[in-house]
Amino acid sequence: MYKINIEDMPADTCKRSFRYFAKEKKGETLRDTYWLITSDNSPSRNLKMGYTIIYPEGKTTGHSHEEMEEVYFVISGKGKMVIGDEEFCVKEGDAFYVPPGPYHVTYNTGLLPLSFLWVTGKLDLKLKDNKKEK
Repeated sequence: MYKINIEDMPADTCKRSFRYFAKEKKGETLRDTYWLITSDNSPSRNLKMGYTIIYPEGKTTGHSHEEMEEVYFVISGKGKMVIGDEEFCVKEGDAFYVPPGPYHVTYNTGLLPLSFLWVTGKLDLKLKDNKKEK
């Protein structure tokens, strides 16, 4: 039996490869994001849903949001997620939660594009304030 995983292969760095052209951009934002569901294109008032692809050697821009929580589902690839002071590996099939507040950024650490689906939800601050008053 012979088995090999593409993520265990050395990177293609010939002059025709994407990685060759992107080598000067290593560690920079190399991603495409598609906003699938927003208040602009649907009746949703509190939820947004998107699909992001991070190309090899790249990362997301990183951000934080005080009034939203977020969930991710990794569709393909592998990478590293940093949420506040925590850092952990992510791969195809992983789902995780990002609470409101901490800065978070995702890095592609593999050979293939890292793609994931994400959903953000606005917190109901009135509900939160009512709980504080009680």
